[in-house]
Amino acid sequence: MPRSSPVTTGDAETVQVIRRASAILAAIAREGVDGMRLVDIARVTGIARPSVHRMLQDLLAIDYVERHSDKLHAIGPALFTLGLAAPNPIQDPILLRSLAVELAAATGDTVYVSIRHVDGVHYLMREEGQYPIRAHYIAVGDVRAYTNTYSGIVLLAHLAEAERERALAQLHLNAAADSTAAADPDGLREVLREKVAEVQRDGWFFGANVVRPGVAGLAAPILSGTSAPYMALSISAVESRLPAERLPELRARLLETAARMSGAIL
Repeated sequence: MPRSSPVTTGDAETVQVIRRASAILAAIAREGVDGMRLVDIARVTGIARPSVHRMLQDLLAIDYVERHSDKLHAIGPALFTLGLAAPNPIQDPILLRSLAVELAAATGDTVYVSIRHVDGVHYLMREEGQYPIRAHYIAVGDVRAYTNTYSGIVLLAHLAEAERERALAQLHLNAAADSTAAADPDGLREVLREKVAEVQRDGWFFGANVVRPGVAGLAAPILSGTSAPYMALSISAVESRLPAERLPELRARLLETAARMSGAIL
């Protein structure tokens, strides 16, 4: 059998540079559009500050990173075109849909699968259970603000703090006329902060009358093996359909299905 070529010192150094650059970009990306200070990048990545400074200069030169006036570093515009060429993160859409159908059939309620989209969530799938009274206010293809849906609240909990606070500050601008936010935006902001803390602590969400009067729902992130959660799974129904005694069973089914869906995405 032919031997593989030995790894040279130069090759090892190149690999190390690429890994460090990837770690820096990943750290900056997790902070969202507001960016990250050099000292914090060094702290999070474990890379020495002088090395981070040198690499940031190279990344700035090719627009992979941009620097704001307050010396915060954010992901640069050149990465947008790279992202357009990236593969679909949903590796097995058939599995994803079959699991959504299975959950809807088991619970009798409406099941949604959604994905992050700029400043909100894009609804990819809606599967119906057999219960005849349904809370239909979201259709496949809809894009809603994080603060307008239960799936959005789950993903809101996984945003960088500055990005999350911006979404909460704009809550009233994204509110539908018949939504809870329209009636009491300041009160809802405080409720959502509490719900975000619950998601961060427990890994799932339940609420009734939070985004719309008369509508209740459960939601959980679909965990990614490569990044922070960018997809969510939810069960939605009229409020009377989701009493407290149903929650343990629904929670177990929701979390089990979300875990299985993780195998269908990157």
